[in-house]
Amino acid sequence: MVVFSLLVKLGFWQFERGQEKQALEQAILARADSAYQALSVVLEDNDWREESILGKKVEVNVVPQAFPVILLDNQTHQGSVGYLAFQIVLTSDEPSAYALLELGFVEGRAERSVLPTVTKLDNSTFITGRLYRKSTNPLSSELMPEVGDVIRVQNLNIAQLNQLLNIELMPAVLQPDNLTRWPYDFPWNPLPLNSAKHFGYSIQWFSMAGVFLLLTLIVFVRWQKKLRHMEVKHDI
Repeated sequence: MVVFSLLVKLGFWQFERGQEKQALEQAILARADSAYQALSVVLEDNDWREESILGKKVEVNVVPQAFPVILLDNQTHQGSVGYLAFQIVLTSDEPSAYALLELGFVEGRAERSVLPTVTKLDNSTFITGRLYRKSTNPLSSELMPEVGDVIRVQNLNIAQLNQLLNIELMPAVLQPDNLTRWPYDFPWNPLPLNSAKHFGYSIQWFSMAGVFLLLTLIVFVRWQKKLRHMEVKHDI
């Protein structure tokens, strides 16, 4: 029964995650039609929970800073493998803050040792866009930086990036939507696992629990029949 209980718990856990993701999806859809608000308001609110900032539309003036471009490794977009690129900027509106500005998807080179040259902002720019947080991998969330002219990382661990660069970045990423003639696409994937997938996984776990229970009952019934048969033979 321990295995059965575990399978049922996993099913309920995935179901609850599905409900959470469904609420986030609805919040993101609602924000898609909302007006842009000053990023300074978000900074003052200081609420960085996913349900509070995912897809929130903001506007801000940013000033590029003299830090290397950040390349998030092992990203895919429209069948290509490459990186999500980020530039560190300083918001010029009060309160000011360092922030990661997404530069878009940059296709990788044939040789991993050769990193792509990334187009970035050179001057102060007015940006409109939306906020998101990169979901962390529970099995591996370490930054694992390779530092050079650019910094290649395996996970966008902002806390560890702060330690590496000795700065304090805004906990969310800003994806712009007003950069014209920009060479890179901006994939929008705030929830790598959507609610439908979580609900699907919950059905799988519940199905496995049902199959396990059925097999257990079959084995138990057969064992009972065999036991009764042995008792009858013993009486004879």
